[in-house]
Formats: sequence, C-alpha cells, structure tokens
Amino acid sequence: MKLFRFFVIASIACLSTAFLGGCSDDEGVDNRDLDYGYVQFKLYKEASYDGTRAVKPQLDYLSEASKVKVTLYYNEQTIAQTLTLSAADKPSAEFGLRSEKLKLLTGSYQIITFSLYDANDELLYNGTPLDNTLEVISGGLSVRDLTVNVAPRGKVRFRITKDMSGFHETPGKTRAVEREYTFDEIAFMKLTVKHRITNEQTVFDMLPTKFTTHFKDDTEEGAPEDKEDGYQTSTLTCDTLLSLKAGDYTLASFETYDKNKLLLETNNRPAGEGFSIEDNKTTKTDVKVTLYEADEYIRDYYALYQIWKALDGENWYYRGEGFVEGANWDFNKDPDMWGNQPGVELHSNGRVAKIDISEFGFRGHLPAAIGQFSELIELALGTHGDTNLLGYDPSLAPDKSLAERNRTRMERNKEFLELIHTPTQVSEPIAFALAEHNISIPATSLYKEYSEEEIIDRKTGLQKNIRPYDVIHGKLVNGLKSVDPAIGKLQKLESLNIANGELESLPDEIANLKSLTDLEIYNCPKMIRFPMGVAGMPELISLNISNNAQWSPEELYKGLDAIANGPSKEKLQILYATNNKLKEVPESFSNLKKIGLLDLSKNQIETIHPFGKEVAPVQLYLDNNNLTHLPVDSEGYFCNTDDTETFSVTYNKLAKVPNIFSAKSKFAMKSVDFSYNEIDGFEGEDTDSYKGIRVQTFTLSGNPRLTKFPKCLAQSNSMIGYIVLRACSISEFPKGCFDSKNSAALMSLDLSYNALKALPEDFTAEKLPYFYGIDVSYNAFEKFPWGPLDCKGLTVFSIRGQRDADGRRCLREWPTGIYKHTGLRGFYIGSNDLRKIDDTISYLIYQLDISDNPNITFDASEICYYWKQGVYTLIYDKTQNILNCDKMLE
Repeated sequence: MKLFRFFVIASIACLSTAFLGGCSDDEGVDNRDLDYGYVQFKLYKEASYDGTRAVKPQLDYLSEASKVKVTLYYNEQTIAQTLTLSAADKPSAEFGLRSEKLKLLTGSYQIITFSLYDANDELLYNGTPLDNTLEVISGGLSVRDLTVNVAPRGKVRFRITKDMSGFHETPGKTRAVEREYTFDEIAFMKLTVKHRITNEQTVFDMLPTKFTTHFKDDTEEGAPEDKEDGYQTSTLTCDTLLSLKAGDYTLASFETYDKNKLLLETNNRPAGEGFSIEDNKTTKTDVKVTLYEADEYIRDYYALYQIWKALDGENWYYRGEGFVEGANWDFNKDPDMWGNQPGVELHSNGRVAKIDISEFGFRGHLPAAIGQFSELIELALGTHGDTNLLGYDPSLAPDKSLAERNRTRMERNKEFLELIHTPTQVSEPIAFALAEHNISIPATSLYKEYSEEEIIDRKTGLQKNIRPYDVIHGKLVNGLKSVDPAIGKLQKLESLNIANGELESLPDEIANLKSLTDLEIYNCPKMIRFPMGVAGMPELISLNISNNAQWSPEELYKGLDAIANGPSKEKLQILYATNNKLKEVPESFSNLKKIGLLDLSKNQIETIHPFGKEVAPVQLYLDNNNLTHLPVDSEGYFCNTDDTETFSVTYNKLAKVPNIFSAKSKFAMKSVDFSYNEIDGFEGEDTDSYKGIRVQTFTLSGNPRLTKFPKCLAQSNSMIGYIVLRACSISEFPKGCFDSKNSAALMSLDLSYNALKALPEDFTAEKLPYFYGIDVSYNAFEKFPWGPLDCKGLTVFSIRGQRDADGRRCLREWPTGIYKHTGLRGFYIGSNDLRKIDDTISYLIYQLDISDNPNITFDASEICYYWKQGVYTLIYDKTQNILNCDKMLE
C-alpha cells in the first residue's frame, strides 16, 4: 500500500483537516479561534536510549527510515499523520532522526502506534512507545522521542603499528610471498574481524593507509626505556571510519598490499588484543604487523650501525654540500628506520643501495659488516672531489642517479677533463673575433670567467697556471685504516671510491667484485704497494688511480701492465693515472682497444710505446711529462685518431711535431696541442714526408725554438681552422705557407709574441676567404701589414705592442681608410707610437684599442655618441689627446 493512501473515517478526516486550519463543522464553528500548537517526533536507536520497547524485529540501520506514520488518540477520535524524517547525513542518522513539525490543536493526546517507511514507502517497522502521552501547548513545540529497535553499531578506526617484540630472538618468518617488504611499503590493508560471541566475521577490503613518522616519548606506552628523548617511530593510519555491530571483537586475519595492490603478506594469526564496539561510539585499535630481525633489509641496517660504530661514528661531522653541515647518522629510532641516513640510499625493498660517507670525517677500520650489503650498488669511502675547488664535478655528478651516470659516463668525464686540463687559450682579440661569429672552442673557454691579463703573462705571452681544483698529494680528509676482506662479497657493487685516507692496503678479495665498473683509488699516500686485486676485476670500465705519488715507477708500471693484460683489458674505457711517478707506459696498453679517455698527465714518462691502430682514444692527455718523441708502429700508427677529439702533449720535451696524423683523414679532430715543448720543426718536413693534419684547433704556443711558420702544413694540404703560435720565435714565412687547396679552412691565426716584421705575400683574401681574426701583437712590425684587410670577412685585427730588437716602439703607421672595411668589428693597435690620426673612425669598429700611445692625437667625434650610449668600447688613456668628446676625459 502507499503511505499517503490510508483509511480514516469521515469525521476524523474532517477533524484532521480542522487541525490543519481548513475545515468547519455543520454548525459553523470558527476553528480559527481555537488555540494550536506544534509537535515533533525524534527517533532514536533503542540500544542508545533507556526505556524503549519494540514490537517488530530490529532494523539494521536507523538511516533506513525516511518517513514515520504516527497514530494519535484525541478527544475520542483517532488521527493518523505521516511525516518525513531527516538528518544531516547518513552517518548522523544513526544518532537520531528528526521529523517535520506537525500542527495540532492544544490538548492531551495519546500515541497509539508509529510505523516507519523507507524511501519507497515500504513498511519497515511498527512500534509502540512505553510513554504514550503527548501534550500540545498553545504556541509551543512539544518534542516526543520514539525509540526504534536498531542493531547497536559503533565506529572503529585502525592504526597499524610495528611489532618488534622478537627482535632479539630472530624468529622464523611467515610470509605470503617470497620477497620481504618494509613497513612503509604497505599501502592497503584487508582486515577480517570476528565477533567473539557470534563468531560472525566482517571483512574490510583494501583500506588505504598513510605512512607517518613521529617522535615517541619515553613515557609513552611501548617506548624503549633505554632510548633518549627524541626517539622516532612510524605508524600507518587508516583514516576510514568503519561501522561494526556493537560487541567484542578480535582481529582474525589481515593481508597487506603495496601501492600497486600486489599482495605482500597474509597473516592468519595476528598478534594483538581484542577490542570492543559500543553503540554510536568510535573505537581506536591497533593492528600489529610483525617485523623480523632476520629480514635482510633489517640486517643491512644493523650492519650500518656496526660500520658507524667502527668508524668513530659518534664524532662524524659532515662538511660537504649535500647535507646540513655537521650532519651525522641517527640511530635513536626504530631499527627498521635506521636505513634513513644522510649519504645512504635504499632500494624500494629497503635494502641498502648506496653508502657515501666521503665527507663525514670517518676514521678507523671498515669491519666485516660491509659484506652484509649484498644489494649494494655504490660505496664511497672518500672521492677525488673531497677537496675539489670546482663548483661542480661532472665526473661524480652527485645529483644524478647511477643509471643516468652510467649512460652519460663518457660525456661527463670529457667535461671533467676539459675543466682540469686548461686548454691553451688564444689571445683576447681572437676570442672576440670568434665570439662575434658565435663560435666557441676550448681555446676560448677561459674568457667566460677571466680577462686576458689573468690568462696570459703580458711580458712573455705564456699562459698562466690556472688550476681549478686541488690535487695535493698526501692531503687527507678521513682516517680510513683498513678494509675487511668481506668487501669481496659485494657481488652487485658497481661503483667503489676510496680516497684521501690512511689506508695501507686493499684486500685481494676486491678482485671478486664481479659487477664493479667504476673504481677510484685516489690519494692514498700510505698505500705503498699497488692493489693488484684491481687487475683481476672482470668488468672495469672506468678507473682512477691518480695522485698516488708514493708508488714507485716500477710498482705503478707493474700494476698498469697487469690491468692491460687482465680480464678488463677490452672493456676499460676511462683511465686516470695522473700525478704519479710513471716513467714508462707499458707496451701492453695496445690491448686497451676500447679506451676512450686516457689521462697520463703529470707523471715522469720518458718512454711510451705505440698504442697501435686498434686503440682509438677520444681524449688523450700526456701533458707534463718528459717525452721527447711519440713513436709509431710498423704501420705508421702511434694510435688511431679517427675518433680523437683532444690530443694534448703539452709541457714535454718534444723536439719535433710528431708525424702521427694525416690530412687525408675522413675525420677532423677538435684540438691538437703541442704547446710548451722544445719543438723546432716537424718530423718529415725536410723530406716532404709530413702527412699533415686535419684538426679544428692546432696549437704550438710556447715553443721558443720554432723560428719559421710551418710551411709543411700547406704542403701536406692540412685542414686547420685555428692556428695558435703565440710565444714562439717565428720571424719568417717561407714562400707558399698559405698556398694550399685547404688554406680556405683557416679562420683565425694567433701569431702574437713572436719576432715578425712582415706577413707573406700569399696572405690574401683569395687564399683566406673566410678569415675572421689575426693577432700579430708583440712582434716587430715597422710598417702596417695591409694584407689581412683584403679579407672581407675579417672581424678583428690586432697589432699591439710592436718593438724592435732594442725594445723601442717601432710602429707609427695608422692604416688610413680602415673605416671602409665593412666587416671589421675590432681593431687593437694599442701600445705603439701612433701620432696624429687624420682618418675617419667608423662606429662599426666598436672594439677599438688605442691605449698606451702617449703621443696620439685622436678625433673621437665620429664615435662619441655611440660611446656615450654604451654600444662602443674604446680602450684608451685619459692622458691621451682625445678630441671632440670631453666626456671621455672626465
């Protein structure tokens, strides 16, 4: 039946209508004069209300009721009225429902029955109140409570805590799956609770959890008594409020799941006490997840603690940039949180993946606990960057993951080599010329941070020693004394750095590190013997054994020879062996067929054997040694240069430029540098057998025995973009120096600090159509060399500081009409003996140096406006006679 279709006798219907103010009787009584009042009914659950009696079976939830039909007795008549019920929301309904207000005549009523209906007008429940009286007061509101027999229910909120009660007994493990998991991996829980009386089970499936860390006071229940204040713990909270029937419960079982809802563990016998649910109350209860001391990740954390204790951990003080200064490891927390330490990184399963204690100031003996870390990928016990003055060390790249570092290993180390090996720089005018064409080469790199005066000695033209990082042998930053042989158990270790400590030896067991690809043994001054275990490593890709000058030449030779004959010989790609005492490079280096970056600089190398055709380094540094020549094999190879970018043999004792390259190569090298040797010529130039070279930048600076411009470059059809011959003793150009089909490739020429008096006749635009810059400063020109100005692309011309054999200024000629050169942007003619200049000064030549010309008279009218606007650079002295721009002399 429908709720609004109920039967009421006609007289009662009329009376009810009268109550609502819309009907009068036959005698014409005006009911509007009678007094009215209001009544409202409130429904409550019987379990939460005293003194109720229901006549029908109980409801599951009070919120099931949407309407109440109340039958009243008044003045010997029966009245039935249906009212809607409401609450703030469904959960609030369990605490009570409120009906709409009913307008009735004042007087005394009796409540006969009440019935509840759902939203579809289906009868749910019939009830009679114990107290059935109802008094309607004139102008007032009477409230009558009705109680309903509803199953008593309450709320429960679960907190997931850690059970570590068996940590000192290492109990057996019970897992639903093979892999172990960490507490914070739990993202969802499935809980099954059982009513203690009825044994009815309720399942709460896939409840989301939230991991939180917090402090536990000593006074808090369960806090370790022997821990100091600030002890940290962690819990998982389930914010979902769950409904249960009132009663006593136990946790029957639980399942844990990770963020991908993959099962972690099933526990059918969970620990913990029961809990009780009361009607309309919220209960909080804990679910204990057992942690096992036998789990490998927990064992890892105990090993961290043992290492910390063995290496004087209580006195560690971090001095790097990765963490707060003074940082240390903290073990005042639950053991499963011990892996969260500065310098320690973990796998997703909690196992230790990386340990870097390089800048904590550790000291002592690395214990056997190191062997526990079977999942360790990286271990740093000091690195070459500990005292590094570089702003950022790309070879270490601490901000990158190991996978990314492995992918970019070669590029990062090439960048590092360019930083620690300062390329021989061109003069500032040449750097300016190239910058005007957006050309950047290693020979201009320092001008981003330094001025020409800071780079080049103005008296000699020699490059100053700019050292970007610290390589002081014997400077220690830690006190590592020994490494336990257990380190050989680290079968997944890929990167190992040991540096700047008191280590006297390494165990032979390091040869067992079968996955190790990157190894550094740097600045270990007490390690007298070469660690021969290195030679037995099967997968080495990168090796740095630099700054170990305590090794004798024989000891180092023996070690390098063993490596070049060892299992990694055809896998090794990067080798640093700088700042040592190596005198002879082993012949076995011809086995290093994959070597890409080889740095043997700053040794004492006198003897080097040909690497051969199969060795093709990308970067080769042999600087600061005692080499007198570079030999070739029977096929004419010192090494294969097809892939070579940088070939640097500076600061040695080479007498000739070695004939080891070829102009016929299909590939052009970036830079070949033989600066600061004893070179006086080229091998094969006398017999026309010099094979030439194909390179972007060719540098022979600082070779005072070189007196002639190398004509053999043209004869061999060498292809060169930039030639740097600063600070030699060049005084002449043999005929035909630029008479080559590849001369057009030349774009700049630094001939500063030589003894030139003239340029050759073939220095013409026809031979050099793409020529951008020339610097003949600090030579002996008495007449201005006009030849380069024929090159339309010429951007910079520098001819500063010309002096004769007696040191007198010898250049007085100003190149009249130079303003007509439309491509010139820089003109450097300072430190000469210019007098009155009767010539137009072009504003297009906006970098002009006329400084240190004490007798000059210079009309600045053509450039004054541009100079004032800051778009023109005039290098001058205020003592000079500058006309028509008074602002310049203020």
